[in-house]
Amino acid sequence: MRIMATSDLHGNLDGLDPMGADVVVLAGDVAPLRGRGPWHINDQKKWINKRFREWTASYPDIQFVVIPGNHDFYPIAHILFKGHDIDWTFGFSPNVHFLGDCAAEINGIRFYGTPWVPIISYSWAFEGEPDTLRQWFSKIPSGLDVLVTHAPPRIPGSDVDRSLQTDSEHFGSSELAEVIAEKCPRFVFCGHIHTGQHGGVDFESSRIYNVSRLDERYEIAYEPTWLDV
Repeated sequence: MRIMATSDLHGNLDGLDPMGADVVVLAGDVAPLRGRGPWHINDQKKWINKRFREWTASYPDIQFVVIPGNHDFYPIAHILFKGHDIDWTFGFSPNVHFLGDCAAEINGIRFYGTPWVPIISYSWAFEGEPDTLRQWFSKIPSGLDVLVTHAPPRIPGSDVDRSLQTDSEHFGSSELAEVIAEKCPRFVFCGHIHTGQHGGVDFESSRIYNVSRLDERYEIAYEPTWLDV
């Protein structure tokens, strides 16, 4: 199976060509977000239902594995803004597997996706304190071929979670690293920290890839990662 993996599109599909892939992995922060109010997030939902749906549907022979990220409020908008008279229903084309703390098997390859990230400012989607992260990450099963996370793991000696914007600060999850070491997925695709080390790092029995597409200025800076699984 040929996989193309990327993340942190923030609505930018320009030049993103998945031809040649069997599966495209999108590791969160897929949709644009111009604000955190109900109407901004309704626009995000509309983008998913039209622009993103049309884009994925235009590649009917390719399967897409998609998880939300901390900028992707559309999956939880019906909870956050349940008092507003807005239809929060969103949907994908038939070739999209939306994995929010769940699994999918495609041609014998096992995928699992989780969107959770450590607390940044208590104002983003899918943020969690350490106990919450442990709870959600504990659901990750053993025997996975591909684990898709939005947060990078915190791996000592690795820059996969280091933001160049803040020189040397690391933003990875130690709770996620513990579970990866225990569950041993073959490959892990993450993003969230745009300028984290790309190219892949080995950790225990897993190979970890930060596959963010944009830099900290939200400009296209990195090519997708291609991998045979």
